Amino acid sequence: MRSLFPDRHAAVRYCSVAAALLLLIISAGCTQSSTGSTWTANGIQVTHPDDSHITVAFVGAEGMDSLVEMEITFTDSNGKSITRSKGSRLGTTPIPIHATESMTGSYGGKNHVLVIGYFSDGSERVLVDRDI
Repeated sequence: MRSLFPDRHAAVRYCSVAAALLLLIISAGCTQSSTGSTWTANGIQVTHPDDSHITVAFVGAEGMDSLVEMEITFTDSNGKSITRSKGSRLGTTPIPIHATESMTGSYGGKNHVLVIGYFSDGSERVLVDRDI
């Protein structure tokens, strides 16, 4: 019977590479953002500088000049949620660039941030829905 590998050393090399790739794939799926991380999308920047603070800031983006309210829900690793708003969907004044909302609490472990944006034309959309 013919072997898949021409020699024993080739088989060891292939198995070692396969094992390393498998470990890399598994570890990439099991990691979470550590403290000191910053993430930006849709004109919203989420910062997790330490285990006690999470900050959400409106940094602006194309098409976001009519954002009048950010509804921000912070959920800590124990499942406790707090919702805060920045701006007012009933008003017409856009949220200024660099407007921030910070939370202080116990934010070690896996936390979740949900930001819903409300716009002056009456529309709304999810801007951030992310574990940090």
